[in-house]
Amino acid sequence: MADNRRTWGLILAILGLLTLALGLKAWDERQVAERAFLTQLDAESKMLAARVSSRSDAAQVVLRLVGQNDLTTSKAAGIANGMDALVSLRDAAQSPPGSRLGDAAAVAKALPQGETGMFLTTHGDIVFVSAAADGAPLIALSPISATFSKPENARLTLRSPDAKFSFGGAYLSGAADIAPATGPSIQSGPDFVRAGTACSPVSGSEVAVCLTVARPLLSASDILRIAIFGLLIAAPAMAILDLTRRLSRRQREILAQATHNQESDRILGLVMRGAQAGYWEWSHTTNTVFFSDGAAVLLGFDRSGLLTLDDLLGRAPVEAHDRIREAFTKARTIGWLQLTFPAVAPSNRWVEMRGSLSDDPVSGEPVFGGIMLDVTDRKQAEDRIRAAERRLRAAIEGFAGPFALWDARKRLLYWNRAFANDFGLQDTLRAGMSHETMQIARAGAVLVERQSSEDSRTTLIALRSGRWLKMVERPTPDGGLLTVGVDVSENIRNEEELKKQQEKMKRAALDLQRSEGKAEALSRKYSEEKAKAEHAAFTKSAFLANMSHELRTPLNAIIGFSEIMMNELAGPLGHASYKDYSRDILTSGQHLLDMINDILDMAKIEAGKMTITTQHIDPVDPVDAAMRMIRRKAEEKEIELILDGAQNLPDIDADHRAIRQMVLNLVSNAIKFTDRGGKITVRVEQRGPEIYFGVTDTGIGIPAEDISRLGQPFEQVSKTKDRNTDGTGLGLALTKSFAEMHGGRLTLSSIYGEGTTVAFYLPIGGPGSLGEQVIARDVA
Repeated sequence: MADNRRTWGLILAILGLLTLALGLKAWDERQVAERAFLTQLDAESKMLAARVSSRSDAAQVVLRLVGQNDLTTSKAAGIANGMDALVSLRDAAQSPPGSRLGDAAAVAKALPQGETGMFLTTHGDIVFVSAAADGAPLIALSPISATFSKPENARLTLRSPDAKFSFGGAYLSGAADIAPATGPSIQSGPDFVRAGTACSPVSGSEVAVCLTVARPLLSASDILRIAIFGLLIAAPAMAILDLTRRLSRRQREILAQATHNQESDRILGLVMRGAQAGYWEWSHTTNTVFFSDGAAVLLGFDRSGLLTLDDLLGRAPVEAHDRIREAFTKARTIGWLQLTFPAVAPSNRWVEMRGSLSDDPVSGEPVFGGIMLDVTDRKQAEDRIRAAERRLRAAIEGFAGPFALWDARKRLLYWNRAFANDFGLQDTLRAGMSHETMQIARAGAVLVERQSSEDSRTTLIALRSGRWLKMVERPTPDGGLLTVGVDVSENIRNEEELKKQQEKMKRAALDLQRSEGKAEALSRKYSEEKAKAEHAAFTKSAFLANMSHELRTPLNAIIGFSEIMMNELAGPLGHASYKDYSRDILTSGQHLLDMINDILDMAKIEAGKMTITTQHIDPVDPVDAAMRMIRRKAEEKEIELILDGAQNLPDIDADHRAIRQMVLNLVSNAIKFTDRGGKITVRVEQRGPEIYFGVTDTGIGIPAEDISRLGQPFEQVSKTKDRNTDGTGLGLALTKSFAEMHGGRLTLSSIYGEGTTVAFYLPIGGPGSLGEQVIARDVA
């Protein structure tokens, strides 16, 4: 222990002496460098002073020639380079104070009469003064910048007792203000900067030229010398320390490396097992493959280690052998491998091999190495998505009418066969086609196209094949567009036939008026035409009912499958866009189904097929159920929804479902036409032998001229304050019809801009219980 301390003491003493010697050598070299720097700086300042002195001599010669009238002022300006003003002192004194000439005149006046000299001004001008032959002094101005160019790495200062002017770099604050009394000097400043200053007087004047050059406290050569000295000290020290530590350090490194390798192997094994992955290496020179334990388990091998490529082919089905061989052959050219294939029993997994070419650290030979992953779940998810897409496509293809889906930029995403066939676009349609291009392309198949008077987004199209299509376009939540068409050829023909019958009836009525003698025959003909018209109306209603039934069947399939895909009941869809498309299809399908249900109910009522089932019920119960169903829609618009039901109401003979539907229709209309933050009150009370159901809102109200039209099928308010109100106009008509089927009635009152109250009265005893009293009151 003592020997070690003596050894270390001797080593430290030797290093200390070496450090001291090198430090003294560095200090001496630095002093020599600074003396050389100051000598050079002093020589440069004297050279600059000599330049100013020669400029002064030249200026005096020019001034003397001008004063003797031997030289004009303009010629003198051309000869004297750098002089931009040459005037008499008397003229210069007339210049305003603070100007260049004014300040030059003020300085020149201090010179005794008849003497010449050179001065500085605060404007940075050198002023040369000379007396002319007649005793009138002349002065000449020369900017300092005309004599000296702006130094880049130094600061130049010219000063006299009355003025000072500096330009160039400012490396050390105040260094140029100090004129060394005994020659050049070096001053230290902030930020590790030292500045050398040298001043030289200009002969024949009180002007001095000072040059200041900044240099870092440690120059590059100083740092280099320090580094060299440090290396000279560090080299023996490191050699000594290395000799004493080499053996012990080598032993520690071997132990640490062994521990690190064991820990890395353990962690890699845990990661591979947790990720259901393995490692493989393939030597294309020997055509052998090494499989780790995890890779052997994925392929179903009973052991790991070195195997052949034929062993790998034995774990894959026969139909995949050619693809595997091709992937390995291609890997030799491109330098990487990616392959997915199913493994046969007992593994029964889908595996994926990924790897690239690298050099073996032991043999140095190029080998392919990578990982093997279990991708069975991903493969099954992809299969489920493809199956769901096939089911959805089959449902849409089963829809008899045209169907198309567009994205937010109105580019075609999907269409069914009917869309292409109806418009003759079998060879034209392609994914990504714009909506405008499709409109132009289908023009050849369209004979007549007109917008529906009931809905601006509904178009009636007559095809050249003789069929009529009702095309409805609705926006999707993501900004896209859904196009659905329905064949209404029969309906259009019935309407045309009805119009023809009405025209015949009008002509028959006119003929009856002209010929009184044919009154009996005309009356009989009128009855026949009326029967035909009623039959046509009945046929239209029956067609609407049958058409709605036919439309609901494919729509239910579309809604069901889109809801399954949106909720991912059969598994994840993968890409997020598929879920958005499913939601768009579900929303549009539900909206279309609601419209069809309203049309179906109206058609049943007009055809006399709608029936109600009355029973003793609490009148408040169906109202409460309807409000619970629609309350969320009111909360989305921040509308206050209030149920005001009277106490101790008697039971009523009525259809529970019909009352709930009537309240839903009225409250839905109220929410639609009430601004955010409004209020809707639903009141239920007894008024004589009837129960009053009223819905009052604080919405936009109804113009007086429109109130008489409402309650008829497909009638809507024309003035809606530019509000977007989707609907068919069947809500009030259905409510009125349901009320009349109960033996009741519908009332409507409104103040435009303040609110609306829509109510229906139902007799407590059920249909027919009021008898002639209600009929007489309605007639009155």
